[in-house]
Amino acid sequence: MQNQTFNAPAFPPQVAQDNLGRIIAPIPGMSKLEYFAIELLPFYLELATTKKLAEKGEPITPVEAAIKTAKDLIEKLNTNENEKDVLSIIE
Repeated sequence: MQNQTFNAPAFPPQVAQDNLGRIIAPIPGMSKLEYFAIELLPFYLELATTKKLAEKGEPITPVEAAIKTAKDLIEKLNTNENEKDVLSIIE
């Protein structure tokens, strides 16, 4: 299930019409994991110039740090707790 969450499209396809009235559905290019990791990477590249990056005492690269943080963020965003919070706001 987690792998499906990480590999879900970052920008789901939407049906649209072109100028000639034809129906088109663009195919999504990036997964959620790829998108979030790309967005986080500049932060970790900058941070690595002044500090050593590590996870549980082991040194990691800025790319590994971005991927780990992206996975943590996606997992946090997809918890059932968040869905309950949203439902209570709507009611």
